[in-house]
Amino acid sequence: MKKLAYVATLLFSMIGVRSAMAVEVVTIAGDPCTAPLAQKLGEAFTKKTGKEVKIDTASCASGIYKASQGDVNIGVSTHEVVLAYLPDGTVNTVIAKAPTVVVVNQKNPVNDLKLQQLKDILSGKIKNWKEVGGSDLEIQNVLLQPCTTTIFAKRSAPFGKDIKRLTPEKPGNPVAGTNKLVEDNEGAMGLQVYGYESSNVKVLTVNGYLPDEKTFPSKYDFYQDYNVVTKADANNDTKAFVAFALSPEGQEIVASLKHIGVKK
Repeated sequence: MKKLAYVATLLFSMIGVRSAMAVEVVTIAGDPCTAPLAQKLGEAFTKKTGKEVKIDTASCASGIYKASQGDVNIGVSTHEVVLAYLPDGTVNTVIAKAPTVVVVNQKNPVNDLKLQQLKDILSGKIKNWKEVGGSDLEIQNVLLQPCTTTIFAKRSAPFGKDIKRLTPEKPGNPVAGTNKLVEDNEGAMGLQVYGYESSNVKVLTVNGYLPDEKTFPSKYDFYQDYNVVTKADANNDTKAFVAFALSPEGQEIVASLKHIGVKK
């Protein structure tokens, strides 16, 4: 009888240990527009707490639904539209503002676009770089990321149906794909999350400004919230990760990727 009781106690102890170990991993699902910041925050959180963070890249905004279903602890997204349909039982925390910038090939002599010029390019009214002081080249628009195209369409105007679009031969990571297409095509113009652009592209100012704390949002308005969605009854490790993202250390990481912090 004593042996049976011992075995039962050992079994329950093992179950308890396994449950505790399960909480040691914080799982995050996000689209390519959010994954780089989540990765950096996760690495720092692991170093600080010893808790493992696993990040999966999913289709745009699907991480929110995975979090609401309990498939992952956290869903991250910058897509504004989805938040209007936030699932019941979930909580959204904004940890940063994610700016979108215009990137061009390094050989392009244009350094700045007036806001109206940008609107005219995206609407299809302006089709050649020579119309804005550049070379005689057709403008090829790289519009691979819903999280960036949504904000530009909302803040400027709907994209013209007949604008020249440049797309990769095979589907892939849209953030990396944007950089690659702009690097390889002199006439290309891409929309990219600020901080995710490669060193081989050039970031244009708009009306003379780039996004930062001083220009947000009165002088540069192409931003979206960086949303962190969890279950309302999230476990302690999940809550600790969100708190870390909002802490001074977490916000330094936010700033390192050229996002705008929510706490000063």
